[in-house]
Amino acid sequence: MENAHENEQTPILGKWDFIFLLGESGGGKGTLVKNIKKYLFPDIYAESMGDIFRKKSQTDPDIKRLTDEGILIGDEIVHEIFKEFVHNNYGGIIDGYPRNRNQTLEAVKLLKKIGWRVLVIDIHCRMETILERLFSRGRPDDSLEIMYKRNLAHKTLHPAVMEEIRNRHDVFDVIDLDGNKGADMVFSELLLSLLRYVDLLDLYDKAPKAVTFKVSSEETTIDAAINRILTSILLDIQKNM
Repeated sequence: MENAHENEQTPILGKWDFIFLLGESGGGKGTLVKNIKKYLFPDIYAESMGDIFRKKSQTDPDIKRLTDEGILIGDEIVHEIFKEFVHNNYGGIIDGYPRNRNQTLEAVKLLKKIGWRVLVIDIHCRMETILERLFSRGRPDDSLEIMYKRNLAHKTLHPAVMEEIRNRHDVFDVIDLDGNKGADMVFSELLLSLLRYVDLLDLYDKAPKAVTFKVSSEETTIDAAINRILTSILLDIQKNM
């Protein structure tokens, strides 16, 4: 798998070949994916590691035992599943990978080999909010004991994952989101963060209408450019009311 997409497909927003979605179960990842598919990229394929393992547990008793007890699957198995997913889903989203430093290092090796750049979306959420959401969805593997195990594993392993990711500017871009907020606000934060990474000059050229503001020589940051775009949209709304 020297190049999983053989250069024939368009990167996400012209920049990314793949998306890692990280955060605890109950942090809002699933809802965010639904909004991405509904409003942004309807054809994007998304899968969670948890769902993949739940499917495999139907035919593999060892994986079933591990998932039922909330025990993390071994790194070698996880990485093989990730490689299979990558090979078949260029431009896709994987939810819940990588989960530890070793998986991150293996992911970096693979991504460097196939020449991909990945967007990492990391959702942070308080345990109180997570518990409330998980209890309300009523899934069999959401017992309090299993939730505690997952939370402890995340707190223990996730910082090392993000440290490796943030140090690999050649492979990853990172967006941090506050999952304690409502789903619409989380999605808005994602959209604004995506704008900060997009080539705005290219965006101006491809815009369906001319922007009505002028660029000031004092405005040199991407945030200022985003503010001008949003201001232009709001002013057009106001004029037509």
